[in-house]
Amino acid sequence: MKILVAYDGSTGADAAVADLRNAGLPKENEVLVATVAHDGWPPSKHSSAELGQFGSPWKALMTDTGNIAAKAAERIRAEFPAWKVTSEALWGSPAEIIKKTIDHWRPDLLVIGSHGRSAVGRLFLGSVSLDLVHHASCPVRVVRPDADMHLGPPKILVASDGSPHADNALSAVTRRCWPAGTQVRVASVVQSLVPASVLVPGLEANTFATEPAFEVIEEADKRERERLRKVVQGAGLNLKRAGLDADAVVLEGLPWKELVDEAERWHANAIFVGARGLGPMDRLVLGSVSTAVLTHAHCSVEVVR
Repeated sequence: MKILVAYDGSTGADAAVADLRNAGLPKENEVLVATVAHDGWPPSKHSSAELGQFGSPWKALMTDTGNIAAKAAERIRAEFPAWKVTSEALWGSPAEIIKKTIDHWRPDLLVIGSHGRSAVGRLFLGSVSLDLVHHASCPVRVVRPDADMHLGPPKILVASDGSPHADNALSAVTRRCWPAGTQVRVASVVQSLVPASVLVPGLEANTFATEPAFEVIEEADKRERERLRKVVQGAGLNLKRAGLDADAVVLEGLPWKELVDEAERWHANAIFVGARGLGPMDRLVLGSVSTAVLTHAHCSVEVVR
């Protein structure tokens, strides 16, 4: 498996490196750690005297950048001795350079850190991370700097609604090499079509229940609930056949919020979600549920193409 780690020396990037042990990766992998320098980052530690009369600030910057990437690569080698790990210092717009690296190197997975869960961070995902999630041609694993890094076997929550995009996420989980004791929960969410009583002021709930429209909506909810129950149960059985400890749950409410809340209640290490393809429109807009989960989740989120 080829893994590209976008590393910038931040707390989030360090968390992304540490999270590799929870990603169910094979015993042997090829890893490229890429650190991208750009104007004003990282500040060179070399003084004018150290650079000398003919010294190049740009060369010093790239040297510092290369050292940052190399130290991250050393950490990965120490953790995974069987992996082939290299590092590279690059220059330019971080998101654009990483996308070009993906197109050239063709990794199976991009791993990147995100902003934290501060008041601002939970509402605004790092611009580079979000750009790559929307436009990278490979699956992207986004890691929170304050994600729960417990040492036990991973707990994986997989969002499923029976669509081909969700099936891709399930297949990605099935193909991984998870340690013994890994738990996988397949979750789907029914978003009821029945309006809340607060949205119908002046109309008693029991009065609304006698309306013909209510019966139609209620029947549609029942059919969708049953469909999703079969979807997650079937997915759970497939995961069990793959040797995983799996269960299934159908939740009710706003899809992205229920998935995020379930991951927090269950102390999941990661949420796997499917993404749309890379057509003209899909390159501009990621599925709304995937984007909201990515923005609000307390744990790592892997978006699978």
